[in-house]
Amino acid sequence: MALHLGRRRHETAEEKAPRRRLWPRRTQTPPADDSARTVVVERKPRRWMRSRPNPVSMMIMAAGWAAAAILALGILLTWGDANPGNVLVDAVLDAGRWLATPFHDVFTRQDPEEQLYINWALAGVVYYVLARALSWMTRF
Repeated sequence: MALHLGRRRHETAEEKAPRRRLWPRRTQTPPADDSARTVVVERKPRRWMRSRPNPVSMMIMAAGWAAAAILALGILLTWGDANPGNVLVDAVLDAGRWLATPFHDVFTRQDPEEQLYINWALAGVVYYVLARALSWMTRF
């Protein structure tokens, strides 16, 4: 199937081929006396049906959301002075450190917590934007 932008083929009524439909036309049932015409109701497909993402796209987007959520949770746990000896807090902070490794010293500050907030927030935004772009590219 080729895409022709800005070019329209002039067709006469005899040459015009019937359009293929994804769904059959909805028609009302004719009355018993056959005096009324059949009414054809054409509708556009619903928006979510026109642009449904494929499973690969959804998995990429879920991975981006998960990375951003782990980094945001790590920021919140650090900001709230959570006990780093707790197993759950330690696991979240370890995962956040691993995810933010490429962004470790992008911004350097005197306060280590402020540096963590800025670098981890940057990492979360970059992971989300990358996931969004890759998800969009794999939809088609």
